[in-house]
Amino acid sequence: MKTSPAIPLIFLLLIPPLGSAFPQRSASIGDNAALRYWAAFAQMQDSAVSDQQAKELNTILDGTAPYDDSKYKDLVDENKPALQTLHRATALPKCDWGLDYQLGEDVPVEYARKALALGRLNVLYVFHLLIAGDREGAVRTLVAGIRFSQDVANGGSLFATLAAKSLIVSHLRAVAFALHTAGFSAAQRSVLQKAIARLEPNGLDWQSATKRDLESLSGRYSEGSATSVALMQIVSSYLSALSAPSELPSLKRVIENAPQPLPHIIPNPARVLEEKQDLTDKLMQVRSLLQ
Repeated sequence: MKTSPAIPLIFLLLIPPLGSAFPQRSASIGDNAALRYWAAFAQMQDSAVSDQQAKELNTILDGTAPYDDSKYKDLVDENKPALQTLHRATALPKCDWGLDYQLGEDVPVEYARKALALGRLNVLYVFHLLIAGDREGAVRTLVAGIRFSQDVANGGSLFATLAAKSLIVSHLRAVAFALHTAGFSAAQRSVLQKAIARLEPNGLDWQSATKRDLESLSGRYSEGSATSVALMQIVSSYLSALSAPSELPSLKRVIENAPQPLPHIIPNPARVLEEKQDLTDKLMQVRSLLQ
């Protein structure tokens, strides 16, 4: 067994909005998992992982390379406080990153990069626990990681959704690996089944994230202009293609024929559909393994 993730890190200061009733605001803030996740980001230690180590993690999760606990034990130990904060946060009922889409393309995505770092550390922790023979702990960590991955995409951009997809797939691969190596009891399998069942039918809400991203571009163009009209056509076509991939060629034509600079700033639909399908496939595989 063996594991390793690529972890880009950037800090972003999240300022909660001011409200009118202080006691109500305090209660609301206390229930917001996003603020706890920010605390976990701040607790991360030495979490930069090289590209080579990231490749190693994928080979470990694919079952083609062993996990060397001596190589990652110190990194996991240093980051236990951050991971424990993450695990506690996943028990909260809501996650609001406080994103302001009036900023258009300038909506910050750094939190998603931090989340990618923390989520990959969580996968390492799963392997560390399995090596130690703590299957109960590994299951709890997997469940927390899956919930955290969902929260990363909550209300966010397509970039955040792609980061969340990457984290869900990494945790699903860890589930599959553990089933083949360590094995889980019927009760433990049931816990994992329920955690995965809470995911969207396609894993994540791709349509909402795509709609938010594309519509955020509208602030650049005057309403009713040729570019604004073309953008609205792209939004409609893009959302249709997400539901019916056979419409991808039509979407590509709409993008190619749009006024500049739209063809160069629209997210690649082929890649988005590929990522969406990959997550759907991985979910089907792991759900089948857990039956």
